[in-house]
Amino acid sequence: MTLAKRLVRPLLALLVLVVATAVLPAPAHAADNGAWSVSPTPADESSPTPRSYFVLEGAPGATLTDKVRIRNFTKNALTFSIYGADGYNTEEGGFFALRSLEHPQNDVGAWVKLPVQQVKVARRTQVDVPITIQIPPNATPGDHVGGIVALNGAVEGTTESGGIDVGIKRAVAARLYLRVSGPATPAVKVSDIRLDHDRGIFPWSGQGKGTVSYTVENTGNLRLSPTAVISLSGLGGRELDKVETAAVVDLLPGQTAKLKQKVDGIAPLDRVTVDVALTTPVGIGDADAVTQWVVPWIAVIAVLLALAAGAWWWWRRRVARKRAFEAVASAPKLTIAAGR
Repeated sequence: MTLAKRLVRPLLALLVLVVATAVLPAPAHAADNGAWSVSPTPADESSPTPRSYFVLEGAPGATLTDKVRIRNFTKNALTFSIYGADGYNTEEGGFFALRSLEHPQNDVGAWVKLPVQQVKVARRTQVDVPITIQIPPNATPGDHVGGIVALNGAVEGTTESGGIDVGIKRAVAARLYLRVSGPATPAVKVSDIRLDHDRGIFPWSGQGKGTVSYTVENTGNLRLSPTAVISLSGLGGRELDKVETAAVVDLLPGQTAKLKQKVDGIAPLDRVTVDVALTTPVGIGDADAVTQWVVPWIAVIAVLLALAAGAWWWWRRRVARKRAFEAVASAPKLTIAAGR
């Protein structure tokens, strides 16, 4: 082991690779990784009925209170760093994610106030931690999404990155959905449509399959789960393929996501129009289209070269015949005198 690596390794143990498991909207259970869980406390402390995630609403300037429950399922006491985090959509695929502890929180994550930054939970017990959410007076109306995160302070393992060992810590989070009262302006936009296909460079290559890539942007102030209808049409408007997707992504306000969809029916030579239409449960949507040629360029170039070669041969033959004709026409004429 080199000296540099020996010096850097203890510092890298402080690095965190956060695996944030957040509660999805459908299941009514706490977010957990098998070792510990994070969830809102039951609506009534005397009721065992769980809440699957935080759903709160308030006006700008309001202060909201709640509690988060952290349960330790292991045989050892665990110490957690707890904090509020902003939610966002990953650029590729639009998956829900939360900002890490080291990342600045600029939205609902910064509005979450906790009485402690760390909490120790004894083995096989649970702890309820009160939380306060202070909505700024200038908060924008609409949905603000984040989470309450419990990050295990212990390094649970290492992974190698660039030849250097990096310490791994795990985190679990319960989602926080906060709606700030005010005008609701849902809006969504689709753009950057592109078709990639497997037709290849020869007419007989490929199987007519392809991938439509497109970007969805939430330009409003409510989170949206748009569905997409992707249609492919060729020359003459004939239908090549049509795919109706389920909700493609749970898109947060101000976020964009690059999405992909498999398609079929692409001909070796065609002018393909790709149309992507978005719809949402609130009745708003958007549509865009792009047209591009599918051309087997090697075959086209081969045909052009063959035509050029044929034209050259025809021209050479024409020139040769013309020269032969001119040679005959310009040859001296012989006169044979008749004998007396």
